[in-house]
Parts: sequence; structure tokens; C-alpha cells
Amino acid sequence: MRDFRELILAHKGKRICVMGGAESLADDLKKVEADVYISTNAHGADLVKPDYLLAMDETHNVTRQSMGEYLRSHCDAPIISPHAYADIRLARWPQEPRFVLSGMIGVWAAYLMGARAVIVAGMDAYGGDPGYITEARKIATDVNCPVRIASGPLTEIWPAYRKAEKFGRFTPSPAIGAWMERDGETTIRVVKATQIAGRDVAPGDELSVMRNDVAVLLRHKMVREV
Repeated sequence: MRDFRELILAHKGKRICVMGGAESLADDLKKVEADVYISTNAHGADLVKPDYLLAMDETHNVTRQSMGEYLRSHCDAPIISPHAYADIRLARWPQEPRFVLSGMIGVWAAYLMGARAVIVAGMDAYGGDPGYITEARKIATDVNCPVRIASGPLTEIWPAYRKAEKFGRFTPSPAIGAWMERDGETTIRVVKATQIAGRDVAPGDELSVMRNDVAVLLRHKMVREV
């Protein structure tokens, strides 16, 4: 499993489109020009081949499948998530440990990847739900690059998308540096059966982990450093 921090600034200066599940998605994509596509919860994977999938839920709300199984049934792109089904593990995100809306984390993730502009397609804020708008306002404080909305009520937060708009020279926000800090790695042996980063581990297992992932387990002697 890779760490999401490996993707920070991996797509410097690119236009990154984040796709949601609103009925407007197909029409939005017809007018969007982007270099990289992030599909939240596999939305739009049948319309544009995404470069990444991103999900914050463990279970798909409609099918009740494991979200990992659901995503893989739709697309083979790398999955970004804090859960065990991830290919690219998201260990930190704004407002953690709250599992913030996948669409909003998708916008934030695109910013960290180095977006010159994040273009949001197919997100109608659940029909303009005030709670969703509130969540968008919160995430906007953590996104320091231009965000543009293809259609829908999120234009209350960010400007509407215009294909002809120019964004000038790309300069990464200094705030990205804080997310690039890497925690120290350590090797541990499991003493009592538990979970580490969402994966089951058994007594006797040895593995290399980030120290912050096992800090509590070390204190409670569930694992020990070797």
C-alpha cells in the first residue's frame, strides 16, 4: 500500500477534475477540459476513465457492498482511501478523524496533488442541502488553489467554471508543506491480535509501519518495537 503523501505535487500545474454523482455529471463533463480525473465513489467511471478513485466510506450506501468491492467492479484505477481496501492510503485529511464527504476530500486531494485548478463536475450538494454547503465552506479553508464548479449550488462557495479561463503561472501554496511531513518508520512485532491501518494483524506478525499508526498500540503493549 502506498502513502497518499507520495502523490503530493505529483501533478503540478495540471487541471484536475473531481467527479461526483449528480445527474448533471454527463453534461458537465462535455464542457470540462482536464488533465487528470478523480472519481469519487466510482461516479463517472463509465463516462471518462479516471486516473484515481477516491472514497471515504467503508460500505456503499445503496448496494451495501464493501466499498472496495464496489469500486473494483467499476474501474481498475488506484483507490485513495483511509480504509483497508485502499491502494493509496490516506492517513491524514482535514477534520480527521471525521470521515468528511468524499467529494470534498476529492477537492482537497486534487489541490495537494498540485492542481493549477480543481474543476468540480457532477456535484449538486445533494440538491443544495445546507449541510453539504456548510461542509464545502469548511473544506474551502484548506484548499489554496482555484476551484471551479461546472454546475450547481456549490457556486455559493467557488466560482463557476469557464473553459476559456486562464490561471497563470502555477505556484504551489506554502501550506502544502505541512502535509508533506513524513512520520518516522519503525518495525514492530504484534503481541495481541489487533488492527493496524485498517488491516487485521496476528500475534507474531512483524511489519514496518509509521510510528503514528501504532502509537496507541505501543502504549497498551499490543505491539512492541523490534
